[in-house]
Amino acid sequence: MTKNILLVLLYIIILITLGCDNVYYDEHLKMEVQQLDSDLENRWSTTGVVVSSIDPNGPAEKANLSEGELISYVIGEYSIQNPSEFKQAVKKAMMNDNNLLLYLKDKDPIRIATRKMGDKVGLVVEGSGAVRIKSIMAGTPAANTDIIQVGDIVEKIVDERKIQGLDDYKKSVNEFAELNATLTFRTTELIGVKIAAVTALGNLGDARAVDSLIEILKHNRELALRKAAARSLERLVALSELNPLFQQFQRENLNQLPADTLDSDQLVSAEILGLVLVDPKSNTATLEAPFGIQFRHRSEALHQKVNEGQLVELAEQYIQKLNEPEQEIRRACLSILANLKPVSAIEPLVQVLRDQDEIPGIRFQAGLGLSRIGTPATDSLIAAFNEGDTTAQDIAASALGNIGGTQTRDFLIDALETTDDPATQLTLVDAIAKIGDEPSLSALEQQRQRFQGDNSAIRIFLDEVFSSLTTSQE
Repeated sequence: MTKNILLVLLYIIILITLGCDNVYYDEHLKMEVQQLDSDLENRWSTTGVVVSSIDPNGPAEKANLSEGELISYVIGEYSIQNPSEFKQAVKKAMMNDNNLLLYLKDKDPIRIATRKMGDKVGLVVEGSGAVRIKSIMAGTPAANTDIIQVGDIVEKIVDERKIQGLDDYKKSVNEFAELNATLTFRTTELIGVKIAAVTALGNLGDARAVDSLIEILKHNRELALRKAAARSLERLVALSELNPLFQQFQRENLNQLPADTLDSDQLVSAEILGLVLVDPKSNTATLEAPFGIQFRHRSEALHQKVNEGQLVELAEQYIQKLNEPEQEIRRACLSILANLKPVSAIEPLVQVLRDQDEIPGIRFQAGLGLSRIGTPATDSLIAAFNEGDTTAQDIAASALGNIGGTQTRDFLIDALETTDDPATQLTLVDAIAKIGDEPSLSALEQQRQRFQGDNSAIRIFLDEVFSSLTTSQE
């Protein structure tokens, strides 16, 4: 199942970015190959063509090729029956990259390379059926090895051709077919290409990728792919949050709108993600080609897909260390919940926040997610502050300060008056200052008077808070 999912991902990328012009059906081998998107090649230094389909019982299947493999080399083996075939095989092999593999009877293969096209290999052969080395020219590559001897029987010449793309593949296969060469292939481990496919789908913002990425995250055994899938789902969720912005472009049926008519925060996010170009001088926001323009048509479908509920359920499960030991995946799932802000995630997030065995960065991100959910998370955060360790108190207090409100403000002020831990006091002061209403400032002023003449960190911080507030009011 996972292999089929990965193939689907590769197909989606190719179809979205390239259409069907970069697909080639190989009549000789009865299989279809596809060009890798040039962006993938440049980004991951991956070259070759991907086998996309194979006819049952055809030559490709008999050659042990599989769908989804990346062909990096096409190798032609020329059998040598006479001097004419030897000469032709050498010429063809050297024409490609100035080197060949020579197979002599009872000896290991010998690689012979020339400096430039047209240089002589240095071998003269004779005979029919059993072709033998007749002479070796002095000063040539063949003379630079002690392995080749006059009288050696030539079994075959092997021409290895590196495949950069579809054109190389077509040329090599057709030339080998004309010379009746036996074909073999060298395939590259596809983990890099799979990661590239999974990563690119997160960048493309297509709703069709969501289910496949979820399946990879849930069922694939390769950690690198699971991490890539989690990151891509995180990006898709972030992209889906920009749907209101892109729907404005869609409703106007335009790729450029006045910047001051659009939500500034969403514009900043879209610009960071490389989807929109904002020009303050001309007051324009222009969708970047190609993905920004394409996403204008995809944003609504992605937003609906992301908010179906399946992704929330998965993320709530995978933020728990017991279910997901890889912290990068837990972090991505926490980010997903912070963006989607489901009330159902409050208790799972609080569990992470209060887990003393969890790393502080993950616990902090759980608190950030709770603060994004807002007022519904207030009671749970207050409980976490009252019952948790020092780290939980710091994170809960900061989250409560982000949420604000009367209940939150009163709780934070009371906590500041009753807490003796200096680090927690600093966090509480910062949280109260973020709320910033009159009762909050009054409470902070009282605390400043309480520490009058004290050189403690809390007094210094309180002075800085009031200095900052005075500056901003001016």
